[in-house]
Amino acid sequence: MENTLLTAETAEKKRKKAISPLHVVLKTLAVLFLAVLCVLFLFPVWWMVISSFKTEDMIYAQMDSWQTFLPGTWNVADWFVSYQKLFSSFEYFGQSILNSIVYCSVTIAAVLLINSFAGYALARLEFPGSRTLTTVIILLIIVPVETSIVPQYVILSKLGLLSTDLRVVGYLLPGFVSAFYIFMFRQFYLGMPKELEEAAEIDGANKLVTYFAIIMPLAKAIFATVAIFTFMGAWNEYVFAQLMFPNPKNQPLQVFLQLVNTYNPKDLAVVMAALTFSTIPIAIVYIFCQRYIVEGVSFSGLK
Repeated sequence: MENTLLTAETAEKKRKKAISPLHVVLKTLAVLFLAVLCVLFLFPVWWMVISSFKTEDMIYAQMDSWQTFLPGTWNVADWFVSYQKLFSSFEYFGQSILNSIVYCSVTIAAVLLINSFAGYALARLEFPGSRTLTTVIILLIIVPVETSIVPQYVILSKLGLLSTDLRVVGYLLPGFVSAFYIFMFRQFYLGMPKELEEAAEIDGANKLVTYFAIIMPLAKAIFATVAIFTFMGAWNEYVFAQLMFPNPKNQPLQVFLQLVNTYNPKDLAVVMAALTFSTIPIAIVYIFCQRYIVEGVSFSGLK
């Protein structure tokens, strides 16, 4: 009984010692610092969204006052004038949003399927040259994506994928495989116990059944992480998409924004509305899915 009381008393002393006045002050300062950083990072996004609810004249009139951070009017019906003007002035703006959604969806599905298979093969299957192939994949991660744009374009041209009918296929195809995602899947699968697959093999399941029935359900974190990264990359794709789609009808949203920004006469409120359409999906995905990013990165060994 006395030992229990001493243990409880010791624990209470340690707790009080841990929560010292200095600790509280430092914790408060850290929270305030992070809050200031949060405001600084969110300031451009907030101003962009608020500006999209105004007219161009109102944006410039309120630029040098605190009202620039508030809606120009509290009549909600007047907030979406710039958005109506955006869709009425640019025929293919809605089409560009749909294009981005389709391109992202197809890319995510292909990336998850192809790269997860490749990562699983490198993690579990023993074949000649597997270690060398893994080393090559790791080395490919450090190669900048921009350096491969011209070679990809030349290869697609040789394959005949730059014709009008096949240009979308030529645009999507290079994004289906990523050395970085293969490596992430491999690292995650290496951390999974082999006993699961051995038990499935004893029960008569083949490799394919084992993968879809056992491995994939247990790898939700890494699948979600790669899906989020793929969405961000595909949604923000600009350079290669601009090269591949001279026709505005096939352009994704990020490329079509250039047309909105260079339209004469340029309306700043309309530009802010277009940028809001481009930014908000990324923000929503990251806010609601960030826990999957943390889980996937921590489990895949990328620290």
